[in-house]
Amino acid sequence: MFRRTIVALVSVLALVLTASVPAQAATARSTSITARAASDTVAKSKSIVLKGKLTYKTDGRWRALSGRVLTVHFDPAGSAGSRKVATIKTTRTGAYTFKTTASKSGSWTVKFGGKKGSLRADTARDSVCVYTAGRWQCPVTADNPDLDCADIGKTVRITGKDYHRLDADNDGWGCDSYS
Repeated sequence: MFRRTIVALVSVLALVLTASVPAQAATARSTSITARAASDTVAKSKSIVLKGKLTYKTDGRWRALSGRVLTVHFDPAGSAGSRKVATIKTTRTGAYTFKTTASKSGSWTVKFGGKKGSLRADTARDSVCVYTAGRWQCPVTADNPDLDCADIGKTVRITGKDYHRLDADNDGWGCDSYS
């Protein structure tokens, strides 16, 4: 009888101890998403193309995440905030492409929501300048090198910032020598 009592107490104690130890939560794996516009400058009504890839890290290597849902958001320059414009999926290789018609300059953000407990969320962003008259209306970037009047070949109206320093006399007209 004494032996049965001790075995019962040990069993109860074991249950209490294992029940009070919290289960180890799985660590969510790191993810990486990229977003790159085909060009930093686009003429109004032409196509903006965003491309990128979604990967996750496992066993020290980055691997593609296929068939995952991504959301695309647009934040127009000077606006109060971004808005969701599309939902897309990654391909078998983790790649995605999003194409739309250019209407305003701003930032494009692609978001991966993650998967609770197993994959972390991630975002990537790229900006696109949309111009109506010419590339001189957009800042100097790798895709839009500094322009000179010889590159443009005509007198142009400068409204807003003179990114390429074409309006030397600040009269609102650039490349006056072509008049």
